[in-house]
Amino acid sequence: MKVGIMTFHKAINYGAVLQAFALCKFINNMGVTCEVIDYHSIPLDETYKVFNFKKNNPVAGVLKGLIKGNIIVRKKGKFKKFVNNYIMLSESQYEQEELESLNNKYDLFITGSDQVWSPNCVGFDEAYFLTFAEDKKKNSYAASIGCKSIPENKREEYKKRLSGYKNISLREINAVALLKEIGVEADMEVNIDPTFLLSSDTYNDIAVKPSEEKYVLVFSVNMPVNLLEYAKKLAALKNLKVIYINDKPIMRVKGIEYKAGVSPEEFLGYIKNAEYVVTNSFHGTVFSVIFHKQFFVEYNTKNGRNSRSEELLNKLNITGRELINEKPIDDAAIDWESVDNVINNERIKSMNYIKKIIEG
Repeated sequence: MKVGIMTFHKAINYGAVLQAFALCKFINNMGVTCEVIDYHSIPLDETYKVFNFKKNNPVAGVLKGLIKGNIIVRKKGKFKKFVNNYIMLSESQYEQEELESLNNKYDLFITGSDQVWSPNCVGFDEAYFLTFAEDKKKNSYAASIGCKSIPENKREEYKKRLSGYKNISLREINAVALLKEIGVEADMEVNIDPTFLLSSDTYNDIAVKPSEEKYVLVFSVNMPVNLLEYAKKLAALKNLKVIYINDKPIMRVKGIEYKAGVSPEEFLGYIKNAEYVVTNSFHGTVFSVIFHKQFFVEYNTKNGRNSRSEELLNKLNITGRELINEKPIDDAAIDWESVDNVINNERIKSMNYIKKIIEG
């Protein structure tokens, strides 16, 4: 039995590469040969171009590229090294027109997690819907749609692309309702993000300890509203400094130490060794939980409500973590034994689901 995973393994995004690593390792730990298909996604390349020229303002694209260029190039190198060191990849890289040949190499395919089924990510690339695969081989694990509704002009295409799936697993419960609403008839279940499938010991082995000590870590993927102000207030209260993982050197706030071009291993190390984590990121929340950190999450961001983190914390029965600037800081202890019990139960559920896929 040989399983091929299609996911965003080449994204310059901490959550994307770590979830790809986790799902592949978990399946291999089950005694099944599993690889991440080294698919060359042109839309994904476009997403992470150093120079991103804008039709209406090409000069701005050049200036932005010059400022961020060195950071992004350095960061890309670190991510490539992580993927090569820790993720079991297919022997060859494949262009989209070559993917059909993989039916001769793999017994099963799994669309991995992250926002692989988002209408807004990587050009709605059909490869992540396994359109190249034989229907009997199509499955997903904790796929995310990453939006509140499916655009009207893409509904029929979603239905068509998902009609051949043998097993569908989604990461968010609202995604089940969205797919049922447009007429997807397959049985669907909700599974926890792949990063939770591995214990903290696995991440401890690859995390790089930072030189800094006694800090509040800030990590954001959405434009923050009160995140930085809250972190500074928390740091002042606890006599800590603030470290912010951020690749945009032109957006600086006084009193904050910025870290740019951080590797996935360094990212894990910064979370593991923080006194507190303040974030509006889903995977920032995930790894705060995995490492049993005191943390606060900003649900309301400039990009909309962070519903994925909110749903996760509700599932884990973790309350009182929402970052609200007007409220006093409440860092009451979290019942980690209870949280770990929920995660272990979810892990067993996921293992049973993957066994079902493998056993047919």
